[in-house]
Amino acid sequence: MPSLITIFLCSLLLAASLTTLGGVMRVLSTEKKLYTIEAFLPGELPQDSLKVIKKQIERAKHVESIEFISADSALADFRAHFSGEMLDLVEGNPIPPFFRIKLDEKSQNPVDLVETRDFLMRSEFFEEVQAPVDWVEKIASWKFKMVFWPICLSILLLVTLSLIICNSVRLSLLNRKLLVENMKYAGGSYAFIEFPFVLEGLMQGVLGSGLAVVFLAVVVNSVSEAIPIVETYLGGFGLMFTLVVILVGLLSAYFSFRTVRGFLLAKRNEQD
Repeated sequence: MPSLITIFLCSLLLAASLTTLGGVMRVLSTEKKLYTIEAFLPGELPQDSLKVIKKQIERAKHVESIEFISADSALADFRAHFSGEMLDLVEGNPIPPFFRIKLDEKSQNPVDLVETRDFLMRSEFFEEVQAPVDWVEKIASWKFKMVFWPICLSILLLVTLSLIICNSVRLSLLNRKLLVENMKYAGGSYAFIEFPFVLEGLMQGVLGSGLAVVFLAVVVNSVSEAIPIVETYLGGFGLMFTLVVILVGLLSAYFSFRTVRGFLLAKRNEQD
């Protein structure tokens, strides 16, 4: 029971660490979408003026693509993502047309984003230029820590879990030392003696990690129901949870086999 509880706790921390790492990777995968600038026009303009403005934007160093969003399209997009009650308080369409500018892959960093935004702000065509500079700077400053620490914690937990399982099997083997020796003297093969210990280790690993994964899944689902945005980054980790159970089960079985085999070889050397 103590070893089962310890495996449960370590597996819970391991699954939580991997879940956090998966969430961080999803956040970082959406980082590219942040390198977008929206330059708002003062109102509707003729096509010739829009072409001139587009050529002006193309002069910027780091531009990859330019998309013109009309006022009607912007309004439809707003209604699709937000409640229309806010617009009911205003007459007409309060959203002006704008250009959506995306930076190329080489320029996806805070410095180039600010440089491109400032270049557009100096233009006389735009009434307002917006870019998520604060979010980009925060993610860029925390990117290394967000990936490094979950990976280190996961590796540390795997090592700790391996040591715990190994010591647990050794203690179990010492408690049944006389039984193992009698089985050996009775002519039992190595495989015959090792099988019960390997099966026990496998069952402990699967049961302990399985309970940990189920508990974590319940917690994640509860948090996702309370905070829906969490589901976007922490949902859909069923495959990863299954891999955690398989990994812990195999570790338990392997260290059980290795410990018993080492004990049997040591006894053979003593007899020789």
